[in-house]
Amino acid sequence: MSVTEFAGVTKDKDRGITSKGGLYEFWTEEGAHVYLHDTDFKRLTYEPGRPPTLELEFAYDPRWTPPELSKTPVVAFRFEDVHLIEWYEDQEGQEGHDCVAASPDAPPGQVGQFDWDGADPFTLGTFTLRLVFHSPRAAVTVRAK
Repeated sequence: MSVTEFAGVTKDKDRGITSKGGLYEFWTEEGAHVYLHDTDFKRLTYEPGRPPTLELEFAYDPRWTPPELSKTPVVAFRFEDVHLIEWYEDQEGQEGHDCVAASPDAPPGQVGQFDWDGADPFTLGTFTLRLVFHSPRAAVTVRAK
């Protein structure tokens, strides 16, 4: 049984957020197919209030936007009661090399993973960021830029 409650995501067990696909690929309540690999990670906002919240924003490049999201190419997640485990930004790579200079064509926000197995923490990995956290509630919305 899931330890996180999701809003804004289809209830279809094969197309919703599952332990198999995590948050990397799913469908919204309205039937829009979200595939985060085709987006760029654009924004992170953490508010350590009560409850602590984390907002993550991803945007499609017009070339990769699914037709059903053409008017709403921004995918936003809002997590509540967040417990941060790891927040690591790597601007220079593991060996001290400048990641951005070494791979100038790789967008810093390119999404490599957004895993969740239903019980353990969420793990977001982009070209320059690794974020690991727990959250019992999450809402997904799509909107215009």
